[in-house]
Amino acid sequence: MENRLIMFQNITIAVRAKNILEKAGIHGYVQKTPKIGNKAVCGYSVFVPQKADLAAEILRRKGFNILGRTDSNSI
Repeated sequence: MENRLIMFQNITIAVRAKNILEKAGIHGYVQKTPKIGNKAVCGYSVFVPQKADLAAEILRRKGFNILGRTDSNSI
């Protein structure tokens, strides 16, 4: 299963990432990064319901620093 939540340092970067993905035809939305397990996490994420692996690859090629990825089942 793809890790559909792509995590970034702040909301500005997450919104920029979402806009890049929209231009590539990949839809998603920005949300505050949820707490994962017992660990509090700062930052914002882009939730990509489909093509998450492709989305992460596009963002890496564009120079985005992805802090991590997870799936909603892991939260």
